[in-house]
Amino acid sequence: MVKYVTVFALLGLAAPLSAQTAAAPLKLSVDEAVRMALQDNVDLATDRLDPQIGDTRVAAASGLFKPTIASSVNRNNQLSPPSSLLFPTATRNDVVTSNVGLNQRLPWFGTSYSVGWDTSHTSSNSFLNSFNPLLRSGLSFQVSQPLLRDFFTDAARSNVAISKTNRAISGTRLSESVVRTTAGVKAAYWNLVSARANVEARQAALRLAEELVRVNKAKVDVGQSPPIDLVSAQAEVASNQEQLIVAETSVKQAEDRLRLLIFDAAKPEVWNIAIEPTDAPPVGAANIDVNSAVATALRDRADLLRARKDIENAELSLKLAGNQKLPDVRLNASYQASGLGGTEILRTGGFPGTIVGNGQIVGFGNILNQLFRSDYPTWAVGVSVSYPIGQSAEEANQARSRLETQQASQRLKSAEARAIQQVRDAAWKVEMNARRLETARAVRELAEQRRDVEQKRFDVGMSTSFLVIQAQRDLSQARTNELAAILAYDLSLVDFEALQLAGPASAAATTTSASQAATAATTSSSSAARTTATSSASGVAGVF
Repeated sequence: MVKYVTVFALLGLAAPLSAQTAAAPLKLSVDEAVRMALQDNVDLATDRLDPQIGDTRVAAASGLFKPTIASSVNRNNQLSPPSSLLFPTATRNDVVTSNVGLNQRLPWFGTSYSVGWDTSHTSSNSFLNSFNPLLRSGLSFQVSQPLLRDFFTDAARSNVAISKTNRAISGTRLSESVVRTTAGVKAAYWNLVSARANVEARQAALRLAEELVRVNKAKVDVGQSPPIDLVSAQAEVASNQEQLIVAETSVKQAEDRLRLLIFDAAKPEVWNIAIEPTDAPPVGAANIDVNSAVATALRDRADLLRARKDIENAELSLKLAGNQKLPDVRLNASYQASGLGGTEILRTGGFPGTIVGNGQIVGFGNILNQLFRSDYPTWAVGVSVSYPIGQSAEEANQARSRLETQQASQRLKSAEARAIQQVRDAAWKVEMNARRLETARAVRELAEQRRDVEQKRFDVGMSTSFLVIQAQRDLSQARTNELAAILAYDLSLVDFEALQLAGPASAAATTTSASQAATAATTSSSSAARTTATSSASGVAGVF
């Protein structure tokens, strides 16, 4: 693989960049910038909450299967007026009831059950009662088991499965956000490196123009050159000063874009931290394995993973819709045990007899024994069947779910095709920018040779100030074009890496803009191209 020296060595520049703040600059490598962004980027911090929100939704959906305990205590006092021959006097009933129950829907086979226990204490002046006070207790158990509809799946279980899939989708979105943030930081970093290099290129051009002014002034003073040569050289100095001002502003803008990505931008103090990149941009011809990159994208790209999860959700909905079309056949079973006790009332004579006193007391312990010995059991077992007549809503839902499943599958195929095209296109851009970089480097070297030759000719009186100025302009433009080519190559590498793990979004837009801006800088006229290249090197980062 061909290796190039860094852009600073290429340009032979050593003038320091003017400091923006009095504080010592933060020296930062590209990997350190990425780590800082992954830790402090505010947008990424927001995206990290999505999986946690997804976890709460899974918990909420799963909460339908949690057991529920219910209990109550109630007292009822009733005085009934005499309404028949059997009740010639007003009857008072004072009843205290309490109950506790447990019910749950199981996450398997659609089974649901409930268990309940209740007691009551009744005090009454009714002469028909056998106990006063009367103690009663009951134990009940009920179970309902679907046999067709809701057996393999139901709305609750489907909702849990879909919420888990959506939680996985939110995880892919976070991964995609990490990839795009990483790509954005790298692009902003290389834009800052390019902007600083462009400042040094402008400073070098300004020094050459100032040297030419010094030489021309000396020649004009001794009558060897006409005053117009001095005026032309001074105009070139003014033009280079203008371009240097624009380039220095571009550095400030590029620093702000990088600060926004790697710091908590809500803190005012971070905006005053000067950043000094320590890494030189990669300018070697990368070894691109297109087929391997395509395979990686098809396997790992977040948008494709989401498309597959969408298919899973559609299949879950289709499964539920198909199950809901079945008849609702349920097996229902219940069991109830009762116990009775209290203070027995003794009677003599015929019905209803005369109360002569109290008999034995059947305590609460004996009542519980009656329950657990199942002295007074009640059993019930049955099957219920429900089936709609004619076209049902469930059939329409199944047809819709089937179409949505097919649609999700087609969307995945379309997304995979676009992913292949995007990765291949990014690979071709890397190769193109690598070759373009070689050409730009060669042009810059030839421009340096021409400027040196023209300067030597001028020193011995064989050239004019106009030709020297033109050679200096061409060299400045060649350096600008080389910087633009390096930036376009670096951003195309960032894009190529990001597209294997995430959709294009901002990363693709950034690299495309960088490539277009660099191309414009190459093909525009000499003086206009200097301004275009300077602004494009910093403006590309603004996309992030």
